[in-house]
Amino acid sequence: MTTYSNISGIAITEARVCNFRSLANIEVQLNDLTVLIGSNNAGKTSFLDALVAAIGAGRKTLSQDDVRLAHGEAFAPKERQIIIDIRVQPIGSDGKIASTFPAGSYWTALWGTGISPDNITFIESMGFRTTLSWSVVKADYVIERKFLTEWNSFNEWLTTTTQEKTLSASQLEPVALHYIDAKRDLEDDLRRQGSYWRRMTDDLGLESKDVTELEEVLSSINQQIVDKSEILKHLKENLTDLQVVVSADSAGIDISPVARKLRDLSKGIDVSFSTSGAQSFPLARHGMGTRSLASLLVFRAFASWRTSIATKGGDKVHSILALEEPESHLHPQAQRSLFSHIKQISGQRVVSTHSPYFAGQAPLEDLRLFIKNGGDTVATRLNLAELDNPDDKRKLQDTVIESRGDILFAKALVLFEGQTEEQALPIWAQKYWNMSIHELGFSFARVNGTDYFPYIWLAQSLQIPWYLMGDGEAQPISNLETALKKAKCNAIIDSPNIIVLPNGNNFETQLINEGYLPEIEKSLNETHENTSYLDHFIENYNGLPYPKNKGNRDYKTAGGRERAAMDAMKAEKTRLAKPLARTISELADSSRQFPQNIDKLFAIIGNDMGFTKATVVKT
Repeated sequence: MTTYSNISGIAITEARVCNFRSLANIEVQLNDLTVLIGSNNAGKTSFLDALVAAIGAGRKTLSQDDVRLAHGEAFAPKERQIIIDIRVQPIGSDGKIASTFPAGSYWTALWGTGISPDNITFIESMGFRTTLSWSVVKADYVIERKFLTEWNSFNEWLTTTTQEKTLSASQLEPVALHYIDAKRDLEDDLRRQGSYWRRMTDDLGLESKDVTELEEVLSSINQQIVDKSEILKHLKENLTDLQVVVSADSAGIDISPVARKLRDLSKGIDVSFSTSGAQSFPLARHGMGTRSLASLLVFRAFASWRTSIATKGGDKVHSILALEEPESHLHPQAQRSLFSHIKQISGQRVVSTHSPYFAGQAPLEDLRLFIKNGGDTVATRLNLAELDNPDDKRKLQDTVIESRGDILFAKALVLFEGQTEEQALPIWAQKYWNMSIHELGFSFARVNGTDYFPYIWLAQSLQIPWYLMGDGEAQPISNLETALKKAKCNAIIDSPNIIVLPNGNNFETQLINEGYLPEIEKSLNETHENTSYLDHFIENYNGLPYPKNKGNRDYKTAGGRERAAMDAMKAEKTRLAKPLARTISELADSSRQFPQNIDKLFAIIGNDMGFTKATVVKT
């Protein structure tokens, strides 16, 4: 069960969005830390903007441009509304959702009759709706925010009624969401009015007596600098002519090299940073990665400071941060390190990311995948209740998410068993579509052994199209059928996305059976810089025993050269795969550039994904 920080006593647990850009109708459950993943333009930023529009500090103004356009529409019909529902629930001391808000609590006093039970479990929550709709009277779009009468199930949410009373700004301010976009930069924050840095440093929290004493010192410092600087005295003398031009009774000219008032010090505060053994430089002279991370750490300080101040005053605040692409400008190791820093930010966090290093560290239950389906965004999450074996969850987290986090961002996933396929298939894919697998947005993944289940289950759960090419040997087929059954997928025979090599072949024997022996020999010669490598292999190994008492090698009788080639390929998997794939793909006879099952697999993928052979159009 999901747990939340209990510092504020509440959590924003769900958000529903309708007709906002590509978000036609989605629901997203929010955890303490929610990680939004998906390709570019999948709708992650739109969802963050929808949260900001509904509950953001300095809430975003919605406009006609935000109203969703259906396919083929130039303008949205006037009757189409943007609707954003937010649900806030009470959190108990154990961090779990409580059934009721405590009587007489800060939140019950703040929201009053806006708190109501849902119509299924009767658990209390505060739900409110933000709408952008066309007003005939005002001849313009208007925004309204009202309490919901109840929180209905998702399939009935758009018919839920609202209360008459409009929410006031004071009722939303304690739960206002703060948004930090990908352009964050502490160097800009130091100068920009309203930044988190300026909001904390505009009032330094000093006693009035201390302020007076320090400002007297600042005045004295200013006077000493001016008196000792010939340049400043010269400037001051020339600026006195302002008195003549502007007014005869002007008070005179004052030059202040240093701010005289403490409230103005924040405008000139600078931050310097140095690495071990290096000179200290102002942040303006550091790279964007350092400045971006510094800006994020300042917000962390702001969030904890704001909570501390509210608690001392007997009030409550619930901090929630929407953060876009925190990995921007950071190298992979720093992206991994960043995750722990974001976890230390108090309150809830909703983070969009394109980094497999960042997403790979998120617990499975915190991931939300955004994908486009027919132009509209679909948001999905993992139903971990389906993994009744704890070992399955461990394998999914450890062997897939943490080591192959790129799968989370794939347009399609292609699975296979061995090292040969891992190195060779991307080369054939490049030849087939005239684009790399990275340009296509595909992830090609070698399964550890033949444990396909975690990969298949993950792809199915996140609605990632997946394909598989497996060996035709008895044990791998048995393992695959078991994985498919466990993942509640069709059997191999009923799965067009699965290609199994025929006649019990593995990858190497299939190439030999399709007549690629000359290309195999050529590649072996290239790999070993030997014009007749297979002949030497036969002479050196014929008659020797196979490992594990599997008999002796026979390369001299019928079919011996093919057997020798197969054994040589197995011994050279990691060295031979790429040269062999290049050799075959560059054959003059286009009908032989792709082994039969690879050609079949790519044809199925291309048909599903809309890519045609060697004429792919980038999307």
